[in-house]
Amino acid sequence: MDSEAKTKPFYDLIYAGGEVEGLIKAKWPQAKFKDASDFVHTERFECEIEGVTDEEFYPFAIREGFCRCCFAFNLLLQSLGFPELKEGPKHEETKEKLERWIKLAKEEGGNYGLPRPD
Repeated sequence: MDSEAKTKPFYDLIYAGGEVEGLIKAKWPQAKFKDASDFVHTERFECEIEGVTDEEFYPFAIREGFCRCCFAFNLLLQSLGFPELKEGPKHEETKEKLERWIKLAKEEGGNYGLPRPD
């Protein structure tokens, strides 16, 4: 992992409400939130977490079932579907990254957003 990834705080725009914000705050108390709601998106917030990387955040988001609410995560996911982007190292890197995050979430008890059996 490069040094810039470790020094740059995690950031994403999350299209969800207070429940997701609470999950994040419980895991990372240092998380900073800013309301980003408007007249179209009534439950949206910016999330910045010092000392946390994508490698830590997105497996958590997958496990807790809100990864599809994360704007940057969805951009990565959607990029896999474009034929013109399917060639080359960037596509493979993105694919490997997403597969790694899913594997990490699964190892930590991930449910991919499905209801948890009680």
